[in-house]
Amino acid sequence: MNMKRFLILLFLVLSASGWAQEILTGMQTNPLVRMKYQEMQLQGRLRTGIDSLPIGLPFYDDFSYDSIYPTESLWIDAYTFVNTDIPENPPNLGAVTFDAIDQNGWMYDNAQPGPLPFIADHLTSRYIRLDSVFSPIARKLTAADSVYLSFFYQPQGRSRNFPLRHDSLILHFLVAPAHDTVILTDTIHLPAIWKRAWSSIGMSLDTFQYYNNGEYFAQVMIPITDTQLFFKKTFRFQFFNYVSFATPPENSWQSNCDQWNIDNVYLNIGRNMNDTVRPEIRFIDRAPSMLRNYESMPYPQYIAAPELEMADSVSVVFSNRDTNTHNCHYSYKVTNASGSFSKTYTGPNFNVQSFYKTGPVFLHPVVPWFYPITQADSAVFKMQHIIKDNSPGSELGDTITGYQNLFNYFAYDDGTPDASYGLTPAGSMLAYRFNLNKPDTLRAIQMYFNNVLNHANEQYFFLCVWNDDVGTPGDTIYSQFTLPMYSEQLNKYYTYHIPPLPVSGTIYIGWIQTTADNLNLGFDSYNDHSSQIFYNTSGRWYPSAYSGSLMIRPIVGKPIPLGVEEPASNTPELQVFPNPCRDGILHLRLNTHGTSSAEGYTLKLLNLTGQTVLSKKYSTSLDLTSLCQGIYILYLTGPDGAMTAHRKIIITP
Repeated sequence: MNMKRFLILLFLVLSASGWAQEILTGMQTNPLVRMKYQEMQLQGRLRTGIDSLPIGLPFYDDFSYDSIYPTESLWIDAYTFVNTDIPENPPNLGAVTFDAIDQNGWMYDNAQPGPLPFIADHLTSRYIRLDSVFSPIARKLTAADSVYLSFFYQPQGRSRNFPLRHDSLILHFLVAPAHDTVILTDTIHLPAIWKRAWSSIGMSLDTFQYYNNGEYFAQVMIPITDTQLFFKKTFRFQFFNYVSFATPPENSWQSNCDQWNIDNVYLNIGRNMNDTVRPEIRFIDRAPSMLRNYESMPYPQYIAAPELEMADSVSVVFSNRDTNTHNCHYSYKVTNASGSFSKTYTGPNFNVQSFYKTGPVFLHPVVPWFYPITQADSAVFKMQHIIKDNSPGSELGDTITGYQNLFNYFAYDDGTPDASYGLTPAGSMLAYRFNLNKPDTLRAIQMYFNNVLNHANEQYFFLCVWNDDVGTPGDTIYSQFTLPMYSEQLNKYYTYHIPPLPVSGTIYIGWIQTTADNLNLGFDSYNDHSSQIFYNTSGRWYPSAYSGSLMIRPIVGKPIPLGVEEPASNTPELQVFPNPCRDGILHLRLNTHGTSSAEGYTLKLLNLTGQTVLSKKYSTSLDLTSLCQGIYILYLTGPDGAMTAHRKIIITP
C-alpha cells in the first residue's frame, strides 16, 4: 500500500471516531502589542496610568496615527489597541479596539473560562480643564456653554466572536479623583468615584447594523450638564468593556473575544445634539496591493509572468463626512526608492455625495503598467493614494501610503494575525495552494503560530508539501515532523528550513496533524484568499469555509543563510534504523556530543491518535512486533525531563 492510500485510510478511521471540522478562534496574544510593550519597556516609557497636568478643550482623537497604543497626549493608559485590522468600515482609517488582551499583549490574568463577565480593557482620558476655557479670553465654563462628548462605536468588527449581551461597553465620567486622607494616626486611600454616562449591551455586528439602519458604526452624543459634578479642572472620562468566556472543549481553543471598536472621540463646547458632522474627506481602507493574486511574491517569479500577476485595477474606499457634495480629484503614484521608476494615475474630477446619503465611495483605478522587468532579486515600491477637494482654499482630503514588497517569498496575508486557525481531529490535513510562474527551488517555509496559554498548541505535526492533482493536493513531495515554533524576529514568523526542493507549476503547503488540538496558525481576516485553502478530515479535500488568509509563506530562489532558529550543535542526535521497520526490531543510536551519557534518557512511542503504546528507559533496540502497522512518533526525553529528539517511525509488514 503506498503512503497516500495509507494516509487516506487512516483519516477515514480517525474521522469515524470523532467530529471533524475547521476551527477559527481569536488569539491568546497580540504580537504587535507585545512588540510595542517590549520596546517601551526597554526605553523606560511604560505608562503609569497617572497624570497631573490637565489639557484644554477641544479633545479629539480619530486613531488614524501609526501607533499601537492610544496617543499619550490624550490618554493615560495603554490597554487598548489602535489598528486598521479589526474595525470594519470605520469613519476614517483606524480605530481603537477593546478586547481581552492587556497592555503587554497577553490575555488578562483573570481571563478564565466561565459564564461570569469580568472587566478587561480601559481607555482613560487625561485630566481635562472643564472648568474654564482660555481662548479667545479666559473665562469660566457653565452649562450654557453646551458641552458634548461624542464618539462612534461598533461591536465585533472583523472578529469572529462577537460580545454577548452581558459583555457590555461602558462609559463613565470622573466625579472625584482617588486621593489619600489622614485621620488621626493613619492614612486612608480613597478610590476614585465615577458615574456611568452611557453603556451598550453586546451583540453581533449584523444585529447592530439591523438596529442602526445598516451603519457599520453608530454615533453617540452625550451632553454634560452637571456643573457641580463635572465642570472641574480634573474632569476625565473612561471607556471599559466586560468580557466572558465559554468553556472550550480543548485548552488550545481558548482565545481573545468580545471586541468593541471606538473612533472619533470628540469633546468640546458650543455643540448640540445635531452637531454630528465633522466635515472631512477620508480614506477608510488601507492602500491595496497592486498584484492580482498576492500581497507579496518573489520578484523573479513576478518577472516570469507580469501579465498574470499585475492587477487590472485596484479598489480604494473613502467617504465624504460632510453633509454637502464635494467636487474631488483622485490620483495615485507608485515609485521605487531610487526614483528610477515612477507610475501615476490621474482620474477625472467627480462629485462625491455625502456619506450620510450614499455611504462610502468605491473607486477602481486601472493599473495599465508593470513593475520594471529587471535582473534584480528583490524590489520595494511605495504606493500613495491621494483624494482632494477641488474647492478653492479647501484643505479637505487625505493620503494613504502602502508598500509592495517583492522579495523571495509568496504571501497572501498582510503579516498581521487577527485570528487562529486549526483543524480537528488527529490525522486532519491542511493544504495552501501557491502557483509558480517558472520552475524554482523551495528553500524554506515560514509559518506564524499564535502563542497559546500553557503552550496547549505545541503538538507535533507533519509539515508537508504536495504537488497538484487537478486542482487539489496530489502526492506528498516533502514531509518533516516538527512542532509549532515561535520566532523572536520582528515579523514573528518562524522559518522551517528544508533541503532544496525543486518545484514547478502548482504546489500546496500545509500539515498533517497528530492530535486533535488546534495548532493556532495565524489567520489574517483582512485579506480573503479562502479559495486557496483546502482541508481534509475524512479522506476528501474541501475548500475552506472561512474568509481570510493563512500565515504560511514559501521561500524560493537562491540559498538563504541559516539563522538562530537552527538547533545548536550539541543537541542530542537520535538515529533509528531500519525505518520503515519490517521485522519488528528497531535499532537506536544516541549521540550526546560528549555532554552526557545515555544514562537517564527515556523513550516514549505514540500512535497518531496521541496514545502512548510504549514507554521505557533508553536502549539500543526496541521490540515492536506487538504493534500494528502504521505511523508512530518516537520521543527521546533527557535526564532533566525535557524532550530532546523525536523521530517518525513507520512499521510495515
